[in-house]
Amino acid sequence: MSSRKIILNHDRWRKGLGGAPAGLSGLTDSHAYAGLDLDLAQFAASTFSGSSFSATTFRQAGWTGCRFTGCTFTGCDFEALAITGCTFSACTFAQSQFKQSRWNACQFVQCVWDDLAFESGHWSHVDLQGCSGTRVQADGLRGEHVDFTGSHFEQLEFSNTWIN
Repeated sequence: MSSRKIILNHDRWRKGLGGAPAGLSGLTDSHAYAGLDLDLAQFAASTFSGSSFSATTFRQAGWTGCRFTGCTFTGCDFEALAITGCTFSACTFAQSQFKQSRWNACQFVQCVWDDLAFESGHWSHVDLQGCSGTRVQADGLRGEHVDFTGSHFEQLEFSNTWIN
């Protein structure tokens, strides 16, 4: 089954319209999505290239060992999203929130972050290499072994936050 069909079936399942929970594993995707409910969706060892997600929820979802290249996430809700061992290259995240998200062993290379909010999350072994952005807020964020080498962010608003 195609990644698109699995993702759209998950949205239908969440909205009570049939479908089935998403268990995307080892697939590739390059589609555009808008307004989906992908809460609880599990993505493993999958590759996303040029995919875009707007106004999509990923609450309590899990991403493990995935690769995202040139992807765009706009107006998304990533509450309690767990990301482990994923790589993001040249991706854009905008106008999105990451309340209580957990990131472990993740790498962001030349990504753009604009108007993001992190609340009560935890990062461990996260590399942000050559990333940039504006208006990044964090409250209660905890980070261990976070590397910002070559990154430049404007208007960082961190409170009650501990990194490294």
